[in-house]
Amino acid sequence: MAEVTVFVDDAVLDHLPAVCVKDGLQTDDRLTVSQDVGGGTGMGVAWLLVLAGPIGWIGLFFMAAARRGEVLTVTLPLCEADHLRWKGHVRARWQATLVLASAFLVALVALAHQTTDSRLLAFGFALLAAGALVKAIIESSRVRRSMVRFGLDVSRRWVTMWDVHPNFQESVDRGHDHASRYS
Repeated sequence: MAEVTVFVDDAVLDHLPAVCVKDGLQTDDRLTVSQDVGGGTGMGVAWLLVLAGPIGWIGLFFMAAARRGEVLTVTLPLCEADHLRWKGHVRARWQATLVLASAFLVALVALAHQTTDSRLLAFGFALLAAGALVKAIIESSRVRRSMVRFGLDVSRRWVTMWDVHPNFQESVDRGHDHASRYS
């Protein structure tokens, strides 16, 4: 896969060539994607609230929900097959996360009953939760690999896209005159 840099207006206003960013084939299909591109992406020492127990967890949740980073929205040429593949990975990740949370809660409830059968049940659901965690991690990786990553430069005039197909990179390099954008 390749990397390409385009003028921010070209990415935001859909002035990119009609070549799929993932498979390099001609396409008229477009997908509008938003990604966090900086401006306080980390939580820093706030993660220490995890050590404060349930009250800290609630505080960390509200801090994460209230945090606003800088978001860039671009329109990418993406063929339908790649879009469906990406959506399938996103769906599988959500399903695995739902199974993980459900199995974890059932295991905790089973442990609370303090009987031999409930401990065995808790162990089974803990194994299910572990498997769902592995599946969620794998699908998260697939989601990242199946979509283009992008970011802004310091001047906020250029968007760099990573994991694009070399044909898309070639098309951008042929069709866009970067030198004229500096004035």
